[in-house]
Amino acid sequence: MLKHGINTYKSDTSFTGTQTAESGIPYFIGAWPCHTAKGYTGVPQLALNFSEAQELGGYSNEWRDAGGAPKWSLCQAMYSHFRLYGMSPAVFCNVFDPAKHKTAVSDETIAVVSFVAVLPFETINDDSLIVKTAADGEALVKDKDYEVYYTDNDCRIELLEDGTGYSAISLVVSYNKADTSAITAEEIEAAIESVEMCLSTVGIVPDLLCAPGWSSNPTVAAVMAAKATSINGLFRAKAVVDLDTSAKGADEYSKVLEYKNANGYTSEDMIVCWPLVRNGDYIFDMSVAVCGLIAKIDTGNDGCPYESPSNKELAITGTLTAGGVEIALSLPQADVISVTDGVVTAINNSGWVLWGNYTGCWPKSSDVAKYFICTNRTQDWICNTFVKTFWSSIDKPLTPVLRDAIVNSFNLWLNGLTAEGKLYGGEIVYIADNNSASELVNGRFRLDTSSASPVPAQQIDMYAEYSVDMLVSVMNG
Repeated sequence: MLKHGINTYKSDTSFTGTQTAESGIPYFIGAWPCHTAKGYTGVPQLALNFSEAQELGGYSNEWRDAGGAPKWSLCQAMYSHFRLYGMSPAVFCNVFDPAKHKTAVSDETIAVVSFVAVLPFETINDDSLIVKTAADGEALVKDKDYEVYYTDNDCRIELLEDGTGYSAISLVVSYNKADTSAITAEEIEAAIESVEMCLSTVGIVPDLLCAPGWSSNPTVAAVMAAKATSINGLFRAKAVVDLDTSAKGADEYSKVLEYKNANGYTSEDMIVCWPLVRNGDYIFDMSVAVCGLIAKIDTGNDGCPYESPSNKELAITGTLTAGGVEIALSLPQADVISVTDGVVTAINNSGWVLWGNYTGCWPKSSDVAKYFICTNRTQDWICNTFVKTFWSSIDKPLTPVLRDAIVNSFNLWLNGLTAEGKLYGGEIVYIADNNSASELVNGRFRLDTSSASPVPAQQIDMYAEYSVDMLVSVMNG
């Protein structure tokens, strides 16, 4: 309708505010005792603290079985990440399925003390649980004659005062028992793929993949690295993996490089760790400690991963092999592992610190954007931020306004990082020669970004010289 006079209108701003990608968020794959809690199997679950994680998956200190194989491996991750490093959030994927990974126990006689019979923590409280006062007796009724609950160490059957069998001195119990030894590497590999579900289920795309107790299997580590290159076909991450420290693997520092190369721990998308670490009596795969440390550093830098985790304090009290042999590396030995081998380790230099700046591709790669952990992760972060920010631009009209809005807003963000010292510099541009007519008519256009993030100051040299002139000046006035 025609209006006589002056009219004003507010148009959409041709600028997009940058949505910074999350950084330092781990995706832990393994098993936790969900039969004691309310969590799920094979589905990403977000936890903000230890209590939430315990509510979802339960908790046990048995992170490994008697033979050293992974048992409730997610529990060491939640303990390390939330309690030792105080970081949040973390995403967990549990592979333990109480309906699948189990063994049957029949007619086990359990003593009753103060109306309570104590069963193993692995007892599964499902329909297979049958409680009798005698092998040939009638089954007692759950929640009428008895109730079942878990403590930190066991499963308990408590006889109810008004129920049948209240005065029994023993019970005959049949049940299914959790059997984590039935979990296979193939199931862990399949669970790694479930990181694809994180965006839709928990609204976060983790950038650290960690499978404590399992990534020392070279096949599992390779699957982790392959997935790290492309999550949802859009996002990039790093696989934080461990080398085997048993007698079959690298049980001393001189074997690290040979084992690493022979077993394919050579990807630019791997942060390779050696050996195991301890905090008091608790023994951890180093990968979970590295995830906690990286998260702590990134958080201190407003989520930007430009700073190396090397020479930063670890919440550990020692290092050791799977055979329990304590390791005390000298600085030259640690340099062999970190600089020569491209593996991160730990040294005690007036306090335990992580030692090593390189991804798994070192020393074979000569690309600074790939071989330093911090430069590699910063490149990933820049790419992830671009995807997250401009995904909403997909299928909008392809116009100079759209192009310039993307270029201007991303350049402003890069300039801000440069001013903060997190980049040496960065720029995104539209180059006409890189955008042919055939590409444009198919709705595709290309932008080119160049950036440089700080490299770690690995070596600082100071040359000392005795000054005879100073001596003469003092003595002769």
